[in-house]
Amino acid sequence: MTTKSRTRRLATLVSASFLIAGTAIFSALPAQAAPGQPGSSSGKVAYAALGDSYAAGVGGGEYLDPCFRSPNSYASIVADGPGMVHVALRGCASASTTDVVRTQLAGLDHRTKLVTLTVGANDLGLDALSAACLGGPIDLCLAAIAAAQANLGPLAASLSATLAAIDAAAPKATVIVTGYPLLVNAPADQMQALVNAGVAALNDVIEATVMAAGDDFVYVDVESEFAGHGLGSADPWLVGPPAPDAFHPNAAGYAAYADAILAAI
Repeated sequence: MTTKSRTRRLATLVSASFLIAGTAIFSALPAQAAPGQPGSSSGKVAYAALGDSYAAGVGGGEYLDPCFRSPNSYASIVADGPGMVHVALRGCASASTTDVVRTQLAGLDHRTKLVTLTVGANDLGLDALSAACLGGPIDLCLAAIAAAQANLGPLAASLSATLAAIDAAAPKATVIVTGYPLLVNAPADQMQALVNAGVAALNDVIEATVMAAGDDFVYVDVESEFAGHGLGSADPWLVGPPAPDAFHPNAAGYAAYADAILAAI
């Protein structure tokens, strides 16, 4: 993607597209336990899955713990691959970049060969934005948008620091960092288009940060993987409302995530 294209998509965010993306991605999840606890293996870790609700597998069902980890998550699929040993699946709903550093890095060391990471949306305060913009007055919603915009720069800085902490904890690992899927298939109106534009802008920030982090870091774009499978399609790979885990991948979506990750390894 060219710098001009990235700037144009980020400009869409500044024009309020993040309102819809924030409302969509992480609305309606119940309060969680401390991110990254429990469910972590002890001792050495060869593969670690870190991050937020997408890393945990929210939307995949059959949840195993207060972090909403699912056996249908992309992390579980990757962990089930041949030769995968000493696995730690630490993704947790509500986790931020800071939570990853604070609670999810235990056991990573020079023996760790692979790390996957999906994180970033919670750093923007999207829970508060959702509460303000789902049926609230327009002035409160606009204030929430401004707050999310103000957090965009700190998100890039915090994600950069998180990647540095992962590199320090696991200096020989390849770190696969994913983006998020566009939510709506063939948007039918401006509001739906803003949903996708907001997610795309978030992905651009993540991609740029990963590209600047060094050769050990790989960005995996899942937008193309989910093309034709967003909400409103004949075969959606996302959970639709009003389910409490809406706007997260379902089992088919996480299988697509796993395919994209495995192709990048």
